[in-house]
Amino acid sequence: MVLISNRLLRHVAGPLVAMIVAALILPTTLFAHAELQTAAPADKSTVTEPVTEVSGTYSEAMKPDGSSLIVKDASGTVVARGTVDPAYDMRMVATPTTPLGNGTYLVESTSLATDGDIEHAIWTFTVAVAASSPTPGDTPAPTASTSSAPSAAATLEPATLIPSAGPTAAPSGDGSTTGSGGDVVLPIIVALIALGAGAVFLLMRRGRPTDQP
Repeated sequence: MVLISNRLLRHVAGPLVAMIVAALILPTTLFAHAELQTAAPADKSTVTEPVTEVSGTYSEAMKPDGSSLIVKDASGTVVARGTVDPAYDMRMVATPTTPLGNGTYLVESTSLATDGDIEHAIWTFTVAVAASSPTPGDTPAPTASTSSAPSAAATLEPATLIPSAGPTAAPSGDGSTTGSGGDVVLPIIVALIALGAGAVFLLMRRGRPTDQP
């Protein structure tokens, strides 16, 4: 009787253990979800450079139809939208048209596993790019303003008065001067006096009455 029980136990124990193991493994295989494993940028992280790509890596392969990665800014505007990476079906990627600048962003992930299970995930990150300080070579050279520039009139030298040269004496044949300005004017004055005296004489003569016969 004991031998029959031992044989029966050996025949039943093997299949029973296999059934128990299958019962434990089967649910995880049939109901596996594509859960988010790694986010880039990471959840609640602060990035100091403009973001050119947002991505997530998941625990299972995903279907492109039904899987999405949506990036929104602080106002709720969608700034990037993506889906499953064609080169790796366990990764989703969204590429904005322009790099994401300073601000806080929200990422909404919807992953559809190959077995049809859907998983949702949300994470946030912040972009804080420090303003670059100007280098000495970038400092613009000061430009002269109208008020600081000297006027054209101020830059002109004051005119220097040059006395006009008087009449110069013409040299004579022996090298001496023939006369000065006074020698030329004096004969003219004498001639004018003589003409004036002659004119007065003629006027006085015409004014005398003629003798009657």
